[in-house]
Amino acid sequence: MKIVALICRILLGVMFIVFGSNILHDFMHMPHPPAGTQAAAFFALFVPTGWIKVVGVFQVLGGLLVLLGRTTPLGLCLLAPIIVNILCFHLLLGVQGLPPGVLAAVLEVLLIYAYRDNFAGIFSYKATPTA
Repeated sequence: MKIVALICRILLGVMFIVFGSNILHDFMHMPHPPAGTQAAAFFALFVPTGWIKVVGVFQVLGGLLVLLGRTTPLGLCLLAPIIVNILCFHLLLGVQGLPPGVLAAVLEVLLIYAYRDNFAGIFSYKATPTA
């Protein structure tokens, strides 16, 4: 499992560092959604306000934390909501590009399983006594 976790860490970390860096500095041309679609309206809100740059910073930061190893659980916590948003964007707005989002989600779930001891407090239930 250690080798699988290492491969998943490298893939997920590099994926988010590269694509997060692309948001911050446009070095890979990403096609814009067709005008008049809901996806175009989504980007019309996110890009001019600078919100997409914040997302890019968190993608790079989460990717770096996942790659470092000791900080992988923190990186996974930062990347989880981003991955959920990627999946929702592609599923709800019908935009091409779902497979990379699914890959990121699978890698995230595998890493959460590999680091399950670090997430035991989140996934356990302890009943609290009521007065």
